[in-house]
Amino acid sequence: MSTYNVVFAGVGGQGVITASGILAGSAVRSGLDVRMYGSYGMSQRGGSVSAQVRIGDRVLNARIEKGEVHLLVAMELIEAVRWAPSLAPSGRLLSSLSLIPPSGKVLRDGGARHIEFLRARPGSVLLDTEYLCGTAGSRGVTAVLLGAASSLEGFPVRAAVLEEDLAGEAGSRSAPVLDAFRRGSEAAK
Repeated sequence: MSTYNVVFAGVGGQGVITASGILAGSAVRSGLDVRMYGSYGMSQRGGSVSAQVRIGDRVLNARIEKGEVHLLVAMELIEAVRWAPSLAPSGRLLSSLSLIPPSGKVLRDGGARHIEFLRARPGSVLLDTEYLCGTAGSRGVTAVLLGAASSLEGFPVRAAVLEEDLAGEAGSRSAPVLDAFRRGSEAAK
């Protein structure tokens, strides 16, 4: 297997680091080599947060170069637009339609131009994660996007392994989180 490059992007507090950690742990449990790199910036103040996860049989470094992202998982619409140029020509984009202030306050059109830009890119899937997460709360957005990722062709980690790790992360409140994971998987097909 060649290296599969994933970037998680969002705003501080959305679960970018949690999602990347779950994916990395699931990949390791699947017998794959993983390297991670995170950029936390102003995460505690609602600033941009990203995490890069490289998965393969043997991965030598964590850094993903521009144009080499196979999958961009964006938890916020503006972050999807910011990271879209990093996608490989055949790369896939999964994004929440959520707008987090201050972006949400600045965009008077509700992000319509940005949604149009992202939808024009082949392989883009935009999800109403707020709706799909159901009663799972903030953990549900992470679950929806991981579920959607697990349904994509060529994704290196089986859905069952991700579900186990999500259940472990959510503990006794895992039922709605796993429901959100399954809804995300169905929505991306």
